[in-house]
Amino acid sequence: MQKRILTILWYDNISEVQLYKDVGGIPYALAKYCNYKATFAYNSSNGIIHNENYEKYVKLSPITFNKHLSKIKSRYIRLFPVIKYVYNNAKKYDIINFYHSHEFTNFLCWLAKKINPKIITYVKLDMSEADFQYQNEIQMRSWKVKVWQNTDIFTVETFKYVDELNKLKKYNKKVKYLPNGFFSDLVDIDLSYIKKEKIILTVGRLGTYQKNTELLIETLINIKNELNDWKVYLVGPITNEFKNWLNERLVDNQFLKDKIVITGNIVDKGELYKIYAKASVFVLTSRYEGFPLVIQEALHFSCYPVITNCFPAANEVIHTGKSGFGQIVEMTIEDLSSALKNINNLDYLHRGKIASGFVNDNFDWQILVKRLDNYFNSLIQGRL
Repeated sequence: MQKRILTILWYDNISEVQLYKDVGGIPYALAKYCNYKATFAYNSSNGIIHNENYEKYVKLSPITFNKHLSKIKSRYIRLFPVIKYVYNNAKKYDIINFYHSHEFTNFLCWLAKKINPKIITYVKLDMSEADFQYQNEIQMRSWKVKVWQNTDIFTVETFKYVDELNKLKKYNKKVKYLPNGFFSDLVDIDLSYIKKEKIILTVGRLGTYQKNTELLIETLINIKNELNDWKVYLVGPITNEFKNWLNERLVDNQFLKDKIVITGNIVDKGELYKIYAKASVFVLTSRYEGFPLVIQEALHFSCYPVITNCFPAANEVIHTGKSGFGQIVEMTIEDLSSALKNINNLDYLHRGKIASGFVNDNFDWQILVKRLDNYFNSLIQGRL
């Protein structure tokens, strides 16, 4: 029988870009590869989302929010449209999927079970290092920690957290491992004619505090004599503050003007993938991340990765060392400079191919989603 899943994300910053990240990617993958009937319900404060390819597999269902309610401090009143949506729709689905370990999420799991006792409640934790430490601190300082009785399964994207979270009373030994994935078949384009070039690539919201793009620029200035015929591509939306700062830095470093290519935001995945295909080295200088999709995309296209230790699963995705296929560096100009200067001494093209094979075997949603489907099947079988 075809299983029905409802994914709900109530945050007010939802846009089309989330459709193929983990939040929209899970219902899409379950529908495309496991024949689920899937719905993705989202906060429509930023507008109605349409995506022809996505909607071939997943129904997009906007949740309309009252602007007056948004000013109210109480989460349960402010998010009443979400409560109403769950109340009206829980009976129609076999599985309901929420995000993050908030009390409101716990309440919604309880509500879904009240409306439909047979429904499987699934919470994806999307847990950073800070979140993980916070959960441990709560456990240690309070004996009143609530057990999430109405949540059937949690998943976390970092393997090293699974056992530790299952020791906490709150999660009741219900945490499973599920890394974030990428879609290798998202765009059907011929890349066979594209050859690798001496391109260092970074992709993200350029100039934001999180992405720490200035570290890359300062490093490039520091190793100016090592760049030779390398180009640097900066891909993504760019803040005005960073644009002004970069222009000031280029006044005294004119050589970088010929090295840096600023593309702006690239919505078309096909165009973005062509840049990945040309690039040889991918750099991520973030201060923190959850589980960045850009890493997996870069590895898929055989880019040699040089990244800061900015997300908990970094060592699970990037294999370092003499036989590895990437470098994880400290968040300093000195460390990043050393790594980039060493690129010319490595067979980065060969290592990029090894990276591609690894990510394709371990992080493609076509593979990962079958693990999630098995988790759901085990819960269903346990009830029969």
